[in-house]
Amino acid sequence: MDKILQTQLTNIYNHINAQEEEIEMAARLLAQAVGSEGEIHVKTFHDFKGIEAFLLDSSLALPEAKPFDSPESVDAPDRVLVIADQFDDDVQTFIRTLQNEDVEFVLISNYNKHQAEIIDQLHHYIDLSSPRPLIPTPNFDKIVNPYMSAFLYLYDHLYVLVDEMTNDAY
Repeated sequence: MDKILQTQLTNIYNHINAQEEEIEMAARLLAQAVGSEGEIHVKTFHDFKGIEAFLLDSSLALPEAKPFDSPESVDAPDRVLVIADQFDDDVQTFIRTLQNEDVEFVLISNYNKHQAEIIDQLHHYIDLSSPRPLIPTPNFDKIVNPYMSAFLYLYDHLYVLVDEMTNDAY
């Protein structure tokens, strides 16, 4: 089963790598906030609420990261980083609110083919490429959905790009 997990993670990472252009565009949008003395407001959904402290307070926190309070607290140079394991009704409602307030954002979640029309129109969307459990069990169930691993891999990529774009030493 370990080999299956390794193979599946490699496939997920390859799908994320294939979104290189989207990742770079998202990093540029976030870096714009930092470069214009704005803030990156972080909004998490689902299991990602559990790593919000890491995203805001760790040594790998994006510059000027802070928790999202309300659309009214987001000023013109600010950006919002939205992270969810699935694009569900709550995330869709939140995204619509941001759009109605003309707030620039990056959305990271698994692609929801039932919401493809909405997702495909988003300018700064990155697919986690891990929509379901992957490892088969003896009773034909599947376990381990590595969306958290996929996110951390993607986040490290975004972090490096934003640092490159905002650090004068490069």
